[in-house]
Order: sequence, then C-alpha cells, then structure tokens
Amino acid sequence: MLLSRAIHHTVTACCSVRDNEDDQIDIPKGPAFVFVSTVILCLLAVTLAQYVATVILTLAAVEDPHEGYSPLSNESSQHLILENDYDAGEAQLEANDSGRNRVYGGKDLFVTSSIRRTLAYLRREAGPWSPFRGMSAYIVMQIVSVLYTTFVVSLLGSMFQTFLYLIFFLCLAPLSLVLTHIIITVPTQRTWFRRLRNTPFSLSTLTLPAVGAEYVVRQVTYFFPNLLIGIALPYLAHGSGWTKVFGTFVFVFGIALFLLLFVFLSLPATVVRIRVQAALLPEDEEPIIPLDSKAFGTVTTMRDAIYSLVNTLKTLNFSDKMRLFKLLLKFYVIAIAMSTVFVFLFVLEVLWMVKESPAIGQYLKDALSNGQ
Repeated sequence: MLLSRAIHHTVTACCSVRDNEDDQIDIPKGPAFVFVSTVILCLLAVTLAQYVATVILTLAAVEDPHEGYSPLSNESSQHLILENDYDAGEAQLEANDSGRNRVYGGKDLFVTSSIRRTLAYLRREAGPWSPFRGMSAYIVMQIVSVLYTTFVVSLLGSMFQTFLYLIFFLCLAPLSLVLTHIIITVPTQRTWFRRLRNTPFSLSTLTLPAVGAEYVVRQVTYFFPNLLIGIALPYLAHGSGWTKVFGTFVFVFGIALFLLLFVFLSLPATVVRIRVQAALLPEDEEPIIPLDSKAFGTVTTMRDAIYSLVNTLKTLNFSDKMRLFKLLLKFYVIAIAMSTVFVFLFVLEVLWMVKESPAIGQYLKDALSNGQ
C-alpha cells in the first residue's frame, strides 16, 4: 500500500499540468500504479535479457570443441540429447553405443549452437541462475558508466566525448577481463571483487589494444551509416520525385552499410577482444565449455597483445561468424517480441488512464497537436 501511494504521488507530480492555480489533472491511482509497475518490469526484463545475450554470445565466441568431443556424448551433458530433432529414446541409445568419442556433426559439436541448448547446458553445469553469472560485475560497470557520463562527459561537453569514452573503456579493461573469465569458467566461491583484486594489473594491460580496437571499430560502424541516414531523412520527409528516390536510396544504402560493417567489422572486433581475454585465462581456471585458451595465442608482452589482434582474428572462421550472427538474429527477434508486448501493455494502460480521467486524454491530444 505504501509503495502504491508513493508511485501514485510520483506519477501525479510528474504528469500533472497546471493551466492556472486551480486547474490540475488528477492521475487515477490504480492506472498510475500499474503503468509505473509495467515500466519497472520492462526495464528489468530488458536488462536481464540483454545480459543473458551477453553471456551466451561470450561463450559462443570462445567455444572450441576439440576433435572427437561432442556435448551429446558427454556424460555431464546428456540432457542436451533431448533437444535434438530426432527421437529422444533412439538418441540416448545411439549416444550410449557410440561412447564419449561419438561426433554427430558440426552443429552438434557446439554447446552454443542454439540459445535453448546453451541455457540447458548452463543450468546443468552451473545451476538455475547460471545464465546471470557475473551480473554483479556487469551492474557495477553500468553504474560506473552512468556516473562517468553524468559527472565527466556531460561537464566537459560533446567535443571530447569520443575520446573520453575511449579512456573510460580502457580504464574498465580489468573489470571487463574479470567478467569474461567469470562467464567462461565453472562457478567458484570467489566474488568478482576478489577476482579483480587477485588479477595482476599487468595482465589487464595486455587487453588494452583489443579493448581500444573494439571501441574504435564500433564507432566507425555506427558513424558512417548514421551520417548517411541523417542525410537521407530530410529528402524522405520533404522531398518529392527524384529527390525522394535519392533519399530512399541513401537510406537503404546506410542500413545495408551498417549491416555489412556490423557483421564483418564490429562483430569480429568484439570476438577478438573476448578471445584475447580468454587467452589470458589462468591455468588453474577450468572452462565451463570446451575451450582451449592457448588456441587463441599466447599473450605475455604488449607487443604480443598488439600482434594478437591480427593473429586472433585469423582464428575466427566463416562458420564462427555465421553461428554468432544467427544467435544475434535470434536475440533481436526476442527483443522485438518483448518490445511489442510492452508497447501493447503501455497502450492499454494509457487508454485505461484516459477512460478514468478524460482530462488526461485532452492533454495528450493537445500535446500531440502542438508537436510537444
């Protein structure tokens, strides 16, 4: 009840409009509480889904099944057989007959060949909360990012924004390294803070070239498409005839350029950063998925770290890119579905508010008509 009243007063204070001292829009208590609750639920769902995507994509970026390995024939992961397209009983018999060295095909070699398979594997190996492993470190990174943006970037202006964010991501390299190691290893009793404290600073500095390259590549990926789309929008909005056709062409070209840069530039840069971090995994750490960290190269000096950008990129073959890209497409479909559901709920709740208080509907109509 106390929370309901607090939410009601908050929404009323934010949404009330005074035309004069005696005119104030009253926000209905019930719809206001439901609306704010839905907003909180939406933010929570988006955050959790985004982090689960981060975990699965990180695992997919480093998984490297060795010859003769198949999670379908691995004793600790027999549950994965139930997720194949063929009959579960026959699959179990085939797995038992073939033994641990049976390989069912390229797709089945990878735990991360699908979202469902990866989640099932994590739950089996690390418990029901394993898709959120390392989330405390992730939350700390997000809080630090918000504080940095608020008190540093916003005060110094947008002129140095790109450079300031580059410095920020380089400073977060130790925590990023710890987060990657938490995701790709079996659960331990050590907290992220203890891991961070026990990680030598010299080890974190070896990831700086990869972290910096990822940031620069990401900026390039977004800069040129956004530039083209910005040029196209005025032609689409106000043009006619050939000018509208020109605007459409530039807009479509900007979208296509973004997809190309993302798949062939930004995504490989992110995988390189993750694999460089995986290459620095301590020998006493046990990976949670098939992983040979030495396959990504040996990084012991800053010169190795610079050369590893090219060498690690060579370990990313076409099949790896397609597997990661398919996972990304699935997560985008999930994100679109979630957005559709929450937009539908928001519309229903706004209509409920308008029904309870017609003054709200009139205010929204006036705001829309005035372009506010």
